[in-house]
Amino acid sequence: MSLQLPLIFIPGLFGSLGAEIIPHTGTWHFGPSHYTGVRFIKEMERHGYILNQNLFIMFYDWRQSASDLSRFVLSPLIHKAMKLNHTKKVNLICHGTGGLIARYYAQSGFYDYSVNQLLLVGTPNAGFVAPFSYLSGGVFPYPCIDEPDFISLNLNLFLQFLAPSQFPALSEFLPSKSYGDYLVYSRNQVTYSIPYDTMHFQNTFLDSLNNFAYLIPDRGIHTVLIGGRGFQTSDLLEIFPACSLNKWADGKVMGGLSTLEGDSCTPLKSVFALEGQQYLFNVDYGELLLQTANLLPSIL
Repeated sequence: MSLQLPLIFIPGLFGSLGAEIIPHTGTWHFGPSHYTGVRFIKEMERHGYILNQNLFIMFYDWRQSASDLSRFVLSPLIHKAMKLNHTKKVNLICHGTGGLIARYYAQSGFYDYSVNQLLLVGTPNAGFVAPFSYLSGGVFPYPCIDEPDFISLNLNLFLQFLAPSQFPALSEFLPSKSYGDYLVYSRNQVTYSIPYDTMHFQNTFLDSLNNFAYLIPDRGIHTVLIGGRGFQTSDLLEIFPACSLNKWADGKVMGGLSTLEGDSCTPLKSVFALEGQQYLFNVDYGELLLQTANLLPSIL
């Protein structure tokens, strides 16, 4: 593994916790992702990286928008890493939704050609279904989920005391147009889907990001996509058709349909909804990051 370029690690949703998010929780740490995050950093150190010298962790308030986080948190950290290491570029490794922050930076108008490789580990490049029920109806549908995944469990926990107005980034994680139609309902034993283009809740953030995804290779950034499979992953939502324009405008969630083509958090069709070099492992969302640590020597 070449250590010539500094490496910045961006954790996923709920992978950062501190007093800035929840009072009296101390300085920044990995929070619910402690076990996975600490093990990953130890693996990087085993490969020769030194924390806060050529290896940096971008902890952040995941309630904030990707645009603000990329401009006011990621960009300054990139320039700090380049200055300390006397380089003109960095490598970014991003777990889950952390990859959306990196993508926004790489595709933004303020991008300054400072990224060499972009490694997206289980990143929902087309979104995932977990936030839909809360955004459209104000509740989280646990009775319809047999085995809640890491993201859903923490969404349920944090949304008990966070209003949508305090979590503007939540809408950025909804399925986008490239995810495909994800709301289905049955009538007279026939299954129908709600066309994405007719939905009230659309992910305009990801739709825009994916429309301009060509900027990543055009700007000389090598992208690596790393996905997991073999674990029950929420794929579609079963709904009762629209109740009102004020609540459940696209239909009330009554149940869910899963796929094994995912890492328990994000379906592969979302992870691989972006062009890039692909790697696939038969592991779940947390283990996927640790498998990536073993892969890095061959791709960095």
